[in-house]
Amino acid sequence: MDRKRQIIDSAIELFATKGYENTSVAAICEHSNVSKGLVFHHFKNKDGLLREVFMRMAEIINEVGESVVNTDLEQSPKARLVDFLDKIFLSMASPEHKLYYQVDFQILCQRSTRTLLKDLFDERYQLMMTSFEEILRDIPAATPEVDSHMIIAEIDGIALNYLFATKDYPLMAIKDRFIQKQLLLLGL
Repeated sequence: MDRKRQIIDSAIELFATKGYENTSVAAICEHSNVSKGLVFHHFKNKDGLLREVFMRMAEIINEVGESVVNTDLEQSPKARLVDFLDKIFLSMASPEHKLYYQVDFQILCQRSTRTLLKDLFDERYQLMMTSFEEILRDIPAATPEVDSHMIIAEIDGIALNYLFATKDYPLMAIKDRFIQKQLLLLGL
């Protein structure tokens, strides 16, 4: 692993466990076993590192959204929707991705970091909206824009509960019920 990626991975882990505001560049250096000079060589400042962290997390999260674009259009809208929702929940359940989602929610909940990354949040949200709308356009009972916002909001709520649950959380059972509910609401 290259040093830049090592710094980003350390920052993700520390931001997820301690929060962005409570993580110093010195702590990131110590955790990744690099010098401050190397951190500032790769990143202009801590905010620059945060943008890189977010872009790394967005790559992982966006892979799920982009997978719907590459889905076989011969599949029924129902099959495409089920496949997309399944991939979202499987990504969320991945231990590595769980850290990304934790950082993501912490960043979103802090005004200063949310403002700093607004363009990236907006871009990612639009990707999710477009992905859902493309599927929902082919479902007669759907109102693509409204239903897309609702599905994303519900997924965010489920993710928030899952990420910060202190005991076993039945994520896969919730996924199955969530998909059943969406199919029922959409008349599928």
